[in-house]
Amino acid sequence: MSETETKNLDLNPMGLLSLLLSFVSLCVVTTILLLPKSDPLYTLLLGIDTLICLIFLLQIALHLLKSDNKVTYLKAHWIDILASIPVVEALRFARIFQIFRVIRLIQQSQSLLTYMSENRNETTMATILLLLTVLVSTGSAAVFALESPSDEANITSLTDAIWWVFVTISTVGYGDYYPVTPAGRAVAVIVIMCGVGIFGAITGLVTSYVTKPEKKAQEREERRREALELILTQQTEILERLTAIEAKLENKPPSQQAKK
Repeated sequence: MSETETKNLDLNPMGLLSLLLSFVSLCVVTTILLLPKSDPLYTLLLGIDTLICLIFLLQIALHLLKSDNKVTYLKAHWIDILASIPVVEALRFARIFQIFRVIRLIQQSQSLLTYMSENRNETTMATILLLLTVLVSTGSAAVFALESPSDEANITSLTDAIWWVFVTISTVGYGDYYPVTPAGRAVAVIVIMCGVGIFGAITGLVTSYVTKPEKKAQEREERRREALELILTQQTEILERLTAIEAKLENKPPSQQAKK
């Protein structure tokens, strides 16, 4: 894989998503190291960082599948792989190298918006993952902060809040955990609406991937049909001109034909 191909893999919507999430993750990891494990906030931040790690690993896997020389890609991104391993907080500070690399590529690139507009599916996927991360982190923190003080609350820990957010986003609705306060229910409405939008976007993305080969085949067939029609039109024009020339020759007197 050439250096240009490596840059093209790094400088894409998923790469920019990793840049944003790397900043978030560094802040999360730094906070985790300062908190005792008994603190409820520790559980929430650890869950958020684990989700970010899974997104990083997904990005690396996608880029590895796209790369022509997988060994070269692994050699160039081994730090990113180590930094994406969950639970090992010390290794996650290696994500700062990823931040520096993507920032450098952004400064060198003049066609970022063009690339994103040409790769709408990947841009949509990066947006979905970013929204999902923000929704899980803010939704679980908000519902825990609003519900835990209530005596009737059944969401009493951050683990329960994270589980409730995932169940609500997916619109499964097991009913084992649910908000009881008005503010908590307002948060639930927002999470449900965002979850419906996210899964709608995922459905559209999957549909576009499934129908993309068929659309390409239809476009090729349409271009072939247009080319054949153009050839037939040109042949018809040539035949008409030949017919007109023959008609003129037949209408000329024999003396003029002999002189010619």
